[in-house]
Amino acid sequence: MHSANDPGAVQGTGRHLEHACVSLQNAAVELETVLARLPGDEQADLHEAIGTIMETLQLIASTHARLEPPIAAD
Repeated sequence: MHSANDPGAVQGTGRHLEHACVSLQNAAVELETVLARLPGDEQADLHEAIGTIMETLQLIASTHARLEPPIAAD
């Protein structure tokens, strides 16, 4: 079992978070492509979905930053 202090576990989690970010970014691009094809009155739900993806990306980035080991001062 990996502990929270295990560098290997943290690196693995970081890679999973990075993969999740890539997947979310790809989803946002796909939604934007669909959005461009919809009439204006049918775009609200997709705008909301894209906004939610962006908020999720910010949360993942924040979590990822907390997992990174602090940089030692020289």
